[in-house]
Amino acid sequence: MTDSADPSMKRSYVAYSSDLERPRPDEDEDIAKIVKVLHGNNERAFKKYKHAIRDAHAKSHGVLGGELTVYPDLPDHLRQGLFATPGATYPVIARLSSTAGIIRSDQVPGVRAIAIKVLGVHGPRALPDDQATTQDFVFVNKAEFPFADAHDYSKKGMLSAWLLARTPDTALRLTGGLMGRAARVLSLVGASLPSTVKLFTEPNTHILAQTFNTAAPLRYGDYVAKISVAPLSTSVKELRLQQVRRDAGPDAQRDMVVDFFRSNSAEYEVRAQLCTDPDKMPIEDAKVPWPESDSPYIRVATITFPVQNADSPQRRAYADDVLSFNSWRSLADHRPLGSINRLKNEVYKASSRFRHEKNKVSEIEPTDIAQLPD
Repeated sequence: MTDSADPSMKRSYVAYSSDLERPRPDEDEDIAKIVKVLHGNNERAFKKYKHAIRDAHAKSHGVLGGELTVYPDLPDHLRQGLFATPGATYPVIARLSSTAGIIRSDQVPGVRAIAIKVLGVHGPRALPDDQATTQDFVFVNKAEFPFADAHDYSKKGMLSAWLLARTPDTALRLTGGLMGRAARVLSLVGASLPSTVKLFTEPNTHILAQTFNTAAPLRYGDYVAKISVAPLSTSVKELRLQQVRRDAGPDAQRDMVVDFFRSNSAEYEVRAQLCTDPDKMPIEDAKVPWPESDSPYIRVATITFPVQNADSPQRRAYADDVLSFNSWRSLADHRPLGSINRLKNEVYKASSRFRHEKNKVSEIEPTDIAQLPD
């Protein structure tokens, strides 16, 4: 559900304040434990692949160059941060991926993602030591995070992460089929599977047709919001029902992306859902859905990807080994908020440091779209 960017709309949006964040007193301990376990997964993957990979979003399905354009008619409450200047345009680099921390076959359903790096962004930064001129957003095709906060993740999510890093693709595919049938039975009595299990029972559809979300909130200038990226052009909307063929091989998603961009362009719409009630739309609990009936997503910009080669070996190596995507590489106006985002800051930093050191590759933050290899 979306709402037009109508300046006459009268809604009461929650003003951003640092007081909105309320960490648990033991959060730092929980985060340290999680970072340690995920580092172990990093070490295990390095031994397996003889190459360091991300502990999440390990496998890329395509790397794209494009352009973000801010809508020219935004009302004042939407003209914030990156979106403050009507009609402004920025180059972007995007990496499509699956969120698993190992290289899985694309035949395995799961959470898909897109990380977007906006270039040429100037202004005060979210972190004091950040000198970059980029704005990173990390999106997944789920509206909420499966765990409320770092404490919840440490108690429930770490076992899942440990098991998933050690579960073969064939076992996940078999389990997904069985759980899919179980889900249909449970629905008859008003019950459902745990969210982490449901991920592997859903249709394995074309990654380009997904709607992607920040899942956790961020600052939106004077306000607080979640951001989404949704298909806008007919070319990608038409892919919504296209599923990965069982005979398409382990890199089916990447092959579909490459095939699409060989002769098609794609346009997506960036949308913001502003917080109207911190009780119904909590900052610290990323598992709670934000009701669109109270605050619909509103369009703020478009992202256009032209015809291109979405997966040359040089382009993939650049995105997988050189670049890092971290939502904390951000303007102060889009500072990530809440426990899950504070956890991600430490996890992403540790993972990036490990990856670049092990691969003996310098991390370079791009300043020009020409740095993206063809």
